[in-house]
Amino acid sequence: MGSRSYIFNILHKDLHKKLHKEPLLPMSLILFAVILAYSFRLIGRGSFYPTLFSYLRSFIYIGLYAAWGISIRQRIVQKQVGQYLVGVSVLLILWFTFRSAKYFIFWQPVAIRYQWYLFYLPMLFVPMLALLIAMSLGKPDEYKLPKSVWLLSAVSGFLLILVLTNDLHQLVFTFPKGADVWSDADHGYGVCYFAVIVWQVFCAVAALIFMLFKCRLKNGKHRYLPVIPFAISLAYLALNYVGTPWLKHLFGDVTAFQSLMYMLGFEACIACGYIHSNSRYADLFASSVGTSAEITDRDFNIRYAALNIEPISKETMRKAEKAPVTVDGGLTVHTMPIGGGYAVWTEDVSALLAIKEESECLAEELAERNEILRYEYRRESKRRKVEEQNRLFDLLQSATQKQINRISALTQEYRRISKSDTDRVKMLLAEIAVLCSYIKRRKHLTLLADRDCKVAVSELERAFSESLQTLKLLNVRNTLYVDSELSMISDKNAAAILDFYEEVIEADLENLTSVQISLANINGLRLSLNVCCETDLSIFSNKGNVLYEMDGDAGYQHLVFIIEGGAAV
Repeated sequence: MGSRSYIFNILHKDLHKKLHKEPLLPMSLILFAVILAYSFRLIGRGSFYPTLFSYLRSFIYIGLYAAWGISIRQRIVQKQVGQYLVGVSVLLILWFTFRSAKYFIFWQPVAIRYQWYLFYLPMLFVPMLALLIAMSLGKPDEYKLPKSVWLLSAVSGFLLILVLTNDLHQLVFTFPKGADVWSDADHGYGVCYFAVIVWQVFCAVAALIFMLFKCRLKNGKHRYLPVIPFAISLAYLALNYVGTPWLKHLFGDVTAFQSLMYMLGFEACIACGYIHSNSRYADLFASSVGTSAEITDRDFNIRYAALNIEPISKETMRKAEKAPVTVDGGLTVHTMPIGGGYAVWTEDVSALLAIKEESECLAEELAERNEILRYEYRRESKRRKVEEQNRLFDLLQSATQKQINRISALTQEYRRISKSDTDRVKMLLAEIAVLCSYIKRRKHLTLLADRDCKVAVSELERAFSESLQTLKLLNVRNTLYVDSELSMISDKNAAAILDFYEEVIEADLENLTSVQISLANINGLRLSLNVCCETDLSIFSNKGNVLYEMDGDAGYQHLVFIIEGGAAV
């Protein structure tokens, strides 16, 4: 950990040195331009082409401020701040243009005087723009200052109007009474002049205070660097006000000196980090270690690249323009359009690819396991289905096994006598039909009872009706009555009623001549049977819930099957 920290500190110091060496070239060009202009000023003061060198000096300053405005537009990150700084460069160009027109173009006193008044356009609005710039620092790129800041423009505009209309009121500059020509060579200062000066100083000081509070490098040793040109500018204005004779001889007029100080002041703010710029990309990328970023032009030619970056082909970059492209080694190439080209970077997704491969293997394994489980489930489902079928078959067989056995015996007898005793054969077939009718209906009730659900009385009524229809084959007279108030009964009670009925008629099926059935709810669910046969049915009275009565005159045996707790539902 200590070695990593040591290496990071070395890289940080190297980057810091490079970032501070980079401004040397433009600052050297600015210094050269100022020295050259100053030299032309000295030469122009003599008799050797004074007008030519004065023009050249003006062109140097105007070109310098124009180049500075162009560089500002490219360097400053925040859109609103960049617009204000470009406005400052335009005002500085206008200032020097007015100055050149005053001294070298116009000769009429009025025109010269108004060119002098126009000096206060940049002198009032440049400090105000500096304040607006300071208020915009640290805000998002699309941030707009509140509408209330128009008051600052209103104050500057009002003071400028006072200056431009000075000939009407002389509240800013005063001229001697009776003077033939009003000029800046012989004038005094009115009360509004001091308001103009105070407003300039107020805006400049407020801008510096805002920048100091918003600066991200508050502990930097160059924190107060912008104060130097500001202090020099104030000192120059003070000395110029008291009329120091050597000031203009040594440093030139207010326009040349103050415009240069404004530009240097803003550059000092940029250098200190008060105004953030996007310059020094080359050194930043050259000192970047452990990143994978690079910047290309529109043809994907690399302009800036971090150290130790893996080379990326142009074809890959062009493919990544539409969608990220993964290359060998698990690197995904991304591109993003920027002004004048593309930002290209890579993302190491090898770990994600390994996880994906592992997940795919796991998915295949799970798919195989799921297939085995599905196969086992199908087998288990099939086995359970067979077991359920066997259980239901056993249940149905146990409920009707007695009738099945009797049908088997009757069938054997039928085969034995089918050709010898025709009447007996008809009797056998009728008995088999009666037994089959019961088996059919009893199996249906058995399935319902297995599901533990209630049975409609109409279902039981149909079972009785079907059985009575088959009994007619044996010439058995029958009647059926079912209480219409009955609707639903339990499955177990329905099966018990049908079983009791079948047991009674099978007791003497061959000699049965008449059956009367009544199912009603009389103090409970009751099945009443009036049976006429030769067999004594009193044996059924041994059951606790069966009442037996013999009607000797009519030859009927009366049985009442009482269902315990079987009231109709």
